[in-house]
Amino acid sequence: MNKKTIFSLIVLLLIAVAAILVTYKNNEDSNTVKIGYFAPLTGPAAETSEQMFNSFKLAYSQNPSVNGKNIKVIYEDDGCDPKKAVTAAKKFIEVDKVDILVSGVCSGSTLAVAPIAEANKIILFTPVSTTPKLTHAGDYVFRVSGSSDNVASSTVLEVYNKLNIKRVAVLFETADYPVGWKDAFKRGFVNLGGQVLSEEGFATRDTDMKSQLLKLSSLKPEAFVISANSVVSVNTIANQMKQLGITNIPVIGNEYFGFKQSLDNPNTDGFYSTLYKFDSNNVSLVNLKKDYKAMFNKLPDVEIYSALTFDGYNVLKDVIGKCQIHDESCYKKELYSIRGYEGASGIITIDENGDTYRDLILKKIQNKELVDF
Repeated sequence: MNKKTIFSLIVLLLIAVAAILVTYKNNEDSNTVKIGYFAPLTGPAAETSEQMFNSFKLAYSQNPSVNGKNIKVIYEDDGCDPKKAVTAAKKFIEVDKVDILVSGVCSGSTLAVAPIAEANKIILFTPVSTTPKLTHAGDYVFRVSGSSDNVASSTVLEVYNKLNIKRVAVLFETADYPVGWKDAFKRGFVNLGGQVLSEEGFATRDTDMKSQLLKLSSLKPEAFVISANSVVSVNTIANQMKQLGITNIPVIGNEYFGFKQSLDNPNTDGFYSTLYKFDSNNVSLVNLKKDYKAMFNKLPDVEIYSALTFDGYNVLKDVIGKCQIHDESCYKKELYSIRGYEGASGIITIDENGDTYRDLILKKIQNKELVDF
């Protein structure tokens, strides 16, 4: 056999292999629904994001297919940076050809991607983003977490009536979620007759908030209201309050004050945290924690956020099971149809804006635990 013949055979073999691979790829795509999951896997929010990321992976590992359809999840790191989230979303849509986008954590990332999802008529789903701006961000945007506007109708009452606090000063991180949270709190508090003496902001990468704390403290508020975007920010603020001797004033914090990394800091003892109200004895949640421990050799820091993300995947999985492959209009219709879904996080009903209502409750940090007061 001469060299020319051997070369020809090799070319034919390569062509045959390529044809087989293309056929396999086409068959895989025709029976596979792809989910593009973007979240902060690095950066200040990564420590908080880890348990949600793990919970999504856990749910996926338990149900990687439904009704004969395969599900493939592709992950990208957005660093809680809206620009990186946009880059990830475009890559998911243009290169990976995903059917559904999932924003793992950050409200800013979710908001930045919403117009892209709308333009491409592709579902954008988030388990935990809470900015009120998402309510009207588009017809393809859904979440199983509640809007921060819920703060105005629940925990504000506890602050105003139960804690008898009428004058507050506000410190907030200048990102979409903490801004939305503090705005919701302020509206509810002022509507009840409370007074917001002043507010000060700080950037996510800031490591020194002493000047803001001193300025707000000089106004003699009855409490600080602090809206952070990571446990890193929570602990930095708590430590600097201790250093400045600002220790005799109540602190009302958002959800990040209730994460384990915040609870473990002795300087947060006595602070309050706003959290979703949920049943820790829910059988689905108990099983989730057991399975989480078995897979990751530890328990989630805050159960409700793992539950929301776990439920988020399972909601999407059920929707995929009811629709034909790549049928975005069906995915959207089925998401809007969800009523009384029983998950680890509680009952999920998605309204006409793609929102899920969630009750919130105020807890006190005491001896590294969240307790009623």
